Amino acid sequence: MYDADFIIIGSGHNGLTTALMLAREGYKVLVLERSKLPGGAAKTSEVTIKGFRHDLFATNIGLFLGSPIYKEMGKQLHEKGLEVVIADKPFASAFPDGDVVRVYMDKLKTLNEFARQSLKDAESWKQLLAYFEQVSPYLMSLSQKEMPSWPLVREVYKLYRNVGRDGVLDLVKMLLSTSRQFTESWFESEKIKSLFIPWGFHLDYAPDVAGGAMFPFLEVPLDYKNGMALAKGGISNMINAMVSLLESMGGKVELGRQVEQILLENGRAVGVILGDGQKVYAQHAVIANIHPSQLIEKLVPVEALPSIYVQKARKFQNGPGTMMIHMALDGPLKWNASEDLSQFCYVHICPYTSDVAQTYTDALNQRLPASPMLVIGQQSAVDSSRAPEGKHTLWVQVRALPYRPKSDALDLIHPDTWENIKEQYAERVIDKISHYAPDIKQKILSACTMSPADLVKENPNLVGGDSVGGSHQLQQNYLFRPIPGRSKYDTPIEGLYLVGASTWPGAGLNATSGYLLAKRLLRKNFKRKKQLESVH
Repeated sequence: MYDADFIIIGSGHNGLTTALMLAREGYKVLVLERSKLPGGAAKTSEVTIKGFRHDLFATNIGLFLGSPIYKEMGKQLHEKGLEVVIADKPFASAFPDGDVVRVYMDKLKTLNEFARQSLKDAESWKQLLAYFEQVSPYLMSLSQKEMPSWPLVREVYKLYRNVGRDGVLDLVKMLLSTSRQFTESWFESEKIKSLFIPWGFHLDYAPDVAGGAMFPFLEVPLDYKNGMALAKGGISNMINAMVSLLESMGGKVELGRQVEQILLENGRAVGVILGDGQKVYAQHAVIANIHPSQLIEKLVPVEALPSIYVQKARKFQNGPGTMMIHMALDGPLKWNASEDLSQFCYVHICPYTSDVAQTYTDALNQRLPASPMLVIGQQSAVDSSRAPEGKHTLWVQVRALPYRPKSDALDLIHPDTWENIKEQYAERVIDKISHYAPDIKQKILSACTMSPADLVKENPNLVGGDSVGGSHQLQQNYLFRPIPGRSKYDTPIEGLYLVGASTWPGAGLNATSGYLLAKRLLRKNFKRKKQLESVH
C-alpha cells in the first residue's frame, strides 16, 4: 500500500537534508517537487545568455559548510560533484563620494580599511573580533539546537560558565539591540557603521528594529575569517550533489510533480494527492518544505486544523519584497572607488544607515523607494566557470520593495502591477549602480529582471516576494517561529511536519531545520521499532 516511508513536499535544501538523513538509515524517501529544477530558492539558470550561469536567489553557501549535514556527509557530497570556491575578498560597502570600506580575509588589509576611517574604530574592530571569538562558538551552536530543548539549555549553561552572569546579560542586551544601536555602541565612523547595517537588512531587520544586531555581529567576522563560499558552477551544483547522493541511497526525487492536497485519515497525514489525481501514500510521515500559508490555504482543508492554529498561521508576517536583476556583462565593472572592487564577491550600496531606514519605511508604506539598498554579487570574479572567458555575471538583489506598490517616492513611476513597471524600476537600480560603476550600461549584454511578483511565480514559498521565508523580527523568531508553540516543526496534524526558511532558525542555507527534524523523526521511529520488537 505504501509508496514510501516518508514523503517530502518540496526539494529545497532543508527538505533534501531531511531526506538524506532518513535515507541513510534505510528508510524509503520520496521527494516531490513542482518545479522542473530542484532546490527551491537555491537554483542556477542561464536566464540571460547561454553560457552565463546565474544563481537566481540564494548564492552564499557559508552556513551550509558550517552545518551538521555537511560535517556528516560533506565528503560524499564532494564525491557527487560539489566543489567549493572561496572569495578571499568577501564584501565591501561603496559610497557616493568614491570611497569604499573593504573586508578582506587578510588581517592587516582589513585593519587598514578601518583605520583609514577612524583609528578608534580600528581598535574597536580588534575588540569586537576578540569578543566574537569568545561568544560566537556558543551562539553558532545555539542556532543548531531545537528551540526549546535540553541541549539548548546545556549550551546556554556552557556560555554562562564561560562568560559569567554579567557576560550573559551583556550578550542578551546586545542581541536584543537594533543594528543601529549595535554599530553606534562600537564605532564612530558612519562608513564603518554602514559596513554592518546591510547584513541585518538581509533578514528584514531595518536599522531601528529590535533584535537586528545578531546577524551583523556574526556575519561580518565570519566572512572576514572564512571568506565567502560559493558552489563552483552555481548553487544548483550543491543541490544536484544532494539529489545524486540521495538517489544513491535509494531515495527518489520526482520533478514536475505538483502536490495538490495532503491526504488525511482519522486526523493523521497518510500521503498526498498530486495534480493528476494520483494518490501517493507515506507510512510514517509527510514533511512539507513550504511556507505556512501554503499549508493552510492550499494543502490542508481549514476545517481539519484547530481554528487557533489557522488564525496564527494567517498572521505569519512576511518581510518586504525583493527584486533580482541578473546581468550578462561584457567584462568586469570598473568601479570608481578602487580597482580591486571588481574582485569582491559582494558590494553593498546602501549607502548609509539613514538610507536603509528610509527604504524600509517606503517599502512598508507601499511606496517605491527612491534609492533602495543594493547587494551586488560578482560571483564570476570568484568562479570563472559561471561565464564565458572574459565575460562576467552580475547578481543584483534589490532590498526592499512593496509587493503592491501604491506610490513612488520620486513620483516618476505610475503605480501599476509589477509586470508593467518592473523594467522602469530596474532602470532606476542600474542608474544607481552607474554612479559607482559608470561603465555598467556599456557592459550589459543582456539582463533579466525578476520582480517580487516574479519571485512568487517562480517559487510560491516566496510569499509577497519575500526572499527569506518570512520576517525574522523578534515576535516571529526563536521560540515563535513559525508559530508560538510549534517551533519544533510539528503541526496539529499527526504525521505532518514543516521545515524550511519559515521555521527555526530561519533563512539562509543553514540546513538546520531539515537536520533537526530528521534527528527527531529517527528518534521517534527508533522508539517505535523497539516497542514493536518488544511486543513480538
